[in-house]
Amino acid sequence: MKNKILFVLMLPLFLFSCADEFLSREPLDKLEDNPQYWNLESNVYNSVLNLYPDYFVGYSSGWAKSDFYEGTYESECTDDFAQKAVTMSLLNVPTTDGGWSFKYVRRINHMLTRVQNSTMPEVSKNHWIGVIRFFRAMEYADLVRKFGDVPWYDKVLSETDFDELYKPRTSRADVMKNVYEDLNFAIKNVREKDDFGVNKLKVNRDVVLAFSSRIMLFEGTYQKYHHNNTELATLFLTLSQESAKTLIDSKKYSVAPDYKSLTTSLDLSSNPEIILFRAYAIGVLGHSEMSYQNEQAEEDSPSKDLIDSYVTKNGLPIYQENNNQFMGDKWLKEEIKNRDPRLYQSVDTSRLMLNGVEGLYAISGYFSNKFINESIKNKPEGQSATNATDAPVMRYGEVLLNYAEASAELSELGARVLTQNDIDLSINVIRGRASVKLPALQLNGNNFSVSGIQINDPERDESVSPVLWEIRRERRVELVYEGFRYRDLLRWKKLHYADMTLNSKLNKGAWLDKPFFVKWYNENVKPTKPITIESLSGITLDRDGTAGYIKPITDNAKLRKFENKHYLYPLPLDQITLYKDQGKELTQNPGW
Repeated sequence: MKNKILFVLMLPLFLFSCADEFLSREPLDKLEDNPQYWNLESNVYNSVLNLYPDYFVGYSSGWAKSDFYEGTYESECTDDFAQKAVTMSLLNVPTTDGGWSFKYVRRINHMLTRVQNSTMPEVSKNHWIGVIRFFRAMEYADLVRKFGDVPWYDKVLSETDFDELYKPRTSRADVMKNVYEDLNFAIKNVREKDDFGVNKLKVNRDVVLAFSSRIMLFEGTYQKYHHNNTELATLFLTLSQESAKTLIDSKKYSVAPDYKSLTTSLDLSSNPEIILFRAYAIGVLGHSEMSYQNEQAEEDSPSKDLIDSYVTKNGLPIYQENNNQFMGDKWLKEEIKNRDPRLYQSVDTSRLMLNGVEGLYAISGYFSNKFINESIKNKPEGQSATNATDAPVMRYGEVLLNYAEASAELSELGARVLTQNDIDLSINVIRGRASVKLPALQLNGNNFSVSGIQINDPERDESVSPVLWEIRRERRVELVYEGFRYRDLLRWKKLHYADMTLNSKLNKGAWLDKPFFVKWYNENVKPTKPITIESLSGITLDRDGTAGYIKPITDNAKLRKFENKHYLYPLPLDQITLYKDQGKELTQNPGW
């Protein structure tokens, strides 16, 4: 089945024609943009499908890194990681490119113009216009996320369109209003079902709704926290909430019983939580996401801050007063008792994985295994760049989280009232997952309770309401290492959470009592050659003596620091110079 699915995805990479067309085709050494091509839906589908690998990256392919887990700027610059070396901590002003590119905008606008001028029936035409406008919304949302104000283009330019080519940056607000309109059009016109592509591997109305809930949640909260623009925040968050609610009401999807299956499955096609995924198959298309955890030491590994964010089984934060389910953190076996089961499905809890003892060690001692499928990790499909596990691109669990957060944010803006039903439709569904089974949250004014006990996290950021704090916690642990945390901190204006000079838990791993660990390891793991205290000499602790928290970075000058300028990417110097050479001005982002 997987091979068939991959074959369907590969077909659009090749343009083909019937026998009659073959006899009259244009010379091979001349590229023609034939308007007749766009009159056939199958041709438009083929062209659109070429955009998929760029917008639905999944685990990427080969040895290339995606934003899942680590290896990219955005995956690593969060409070989820302790690191040996902060190599991805700061952006630099690029000489060229740096993501400031409008080639996809031009390609999408070209496709849009051709379809608008085609002879397809109106319903079909509007479907494909909707699909293409959806991709334009995706592209511009990403450009705005990185750069803020960017030139808005809704038509194909020629080299003679001088003023348009060098026009000033369009305001973020105006660009995102256009994105809002593109998404609205797509929601109304993209088909719920069609005959092209394979279910869960193609853009349909459900995919548009799901991504609308994501994109509009991002921009709604960004407008609220960065610009204090209540009007736009309400507009965008409403579309996010309504899009998510439409999917909830459709009852097409449900959370998967097994949380770990979402990131370790060889076939996600029948998973009830998956709305869109990227398929991989042995010998056809592989990735290396699993191999990075299966074959390499983790010099970026779970931080103490992340581990502490998982509640105990009673649903309470671990440091809440009188939470007798938390057994302390001075030994891993005690620390992980009675915790949110998603911790066990994301981190190896068999033992601390320490440098000097294990070949596959974790710099913090906590070893993430979220992407490892134990049944295939020693097989070809679990190694090298030939991993065959499917990648979740959009799942229902995220949609539920988007709904909960958008509803809560709209309530704080005075646009609606958050209700228990909102929580029961979203957060409590996720917490009720068969492999999780945490107690349901009960809304109690501006607080949550579990089993009659009000949640009162002493580590809560006091600028965040108790309700939003718990919704954000749920989002963090549910979506951990799936490429969301950096963007969430960005839109909430909380990138300082990832500043190692302000958050000491980022340069902190597990508690290690070296003599105790040596004794336990030799008695329980029974290595061929017993380890000694000297085996752990390469591990620095945060205090004198032989017991303390692991401290990965010992030089304070190398700790990650964030400045306000990091909320936007810098523009490349060559583009600023190019504008200047034409007598125009392209402004650099603040602080760069």
